[in-house]
Amino acid sequence: MNFSCEHGAECHAGNIGSMASAPEASRAWLLVEHPGPWPHEAVDAAVPAPLGALLTAAGNSGIRVQLIRKPGRQRVGDARTVFLGWTAGRGPWLRRATVSASAPELAERDLKDLAAGRAPALGAPAGEPVFLVCTHAKRSLCCSRYGVPLARALSVRHPGQVWETTHVGGHRFAANLVILPHGLFYGPVGLETATAAIGAYERGAVALDRYRGRAGTPRPGQEADHARLAAAGSLPVEGLALGF
Repeated sequence: MNFSCEHGAECHAGNIGSMASAPEASRAWLLVEHPGPWPHEAVDAAVPAPLGALLTAAGNSGIRVQLIRKPGRQRVGDARTVFLGWTAGRGPWLRRATVSASAPELAERDLKDLAAGRAPALGAPAGEPVFLVCTHAKRSLCCSRYGVPLARALSVRHPGQVWETTHVGGHRFAANLVILPHGLFYGPVGLETATAAIGAYERGAVALDRYRGRAGTPRPGQEADHARLAAAGSLPVEGLALGF
């Protein structure tokens, strides 16, 4: 069934072409746990002033800021999970830390390192991939309608690795799945397609079905990757365009 979101756009028709539609400029990522409510823009979230200032500074530095929450919207206190990641090149990385919302240990020095693709001292390697599902109803009812049940179903299969997130771009492709640290975008996906994409990634490969592209990669590189994927049916993750 099709569903209309804002501006009269139709989403989740299932036949929408999504090739080479991953965000080209998104290489540095900052994910911050915030249960909501989520505003239209992540950097405008109602969080304690010190954390809010860092979100603004990150956005001004060209870092992609995403608010995240565990499926089911559990209540959280002052301690917040954050991820810092880089999706470009042959050595993408993802670090995880726990910070205080009222006095975050995250410093502008860490943001400068992140924006430059250098792993900051904060936190430790995440140790496992993170799977983001956009559920940002403020941006698109489609993302909430299709993203929320997908995130909950995936979290049962991959406990601790799945997070709901704010707008990732392309609400007409809902539900959208983003796999970090490589920044692989898929959409529109249901549970079966998302599970296949995650399974391929865990084997070090990229699945073709509903693959949108790699974040931080210029469109020509994404198009070239898709052409090779279409010809081969699958590609090693390390064989993707480098994203510079």
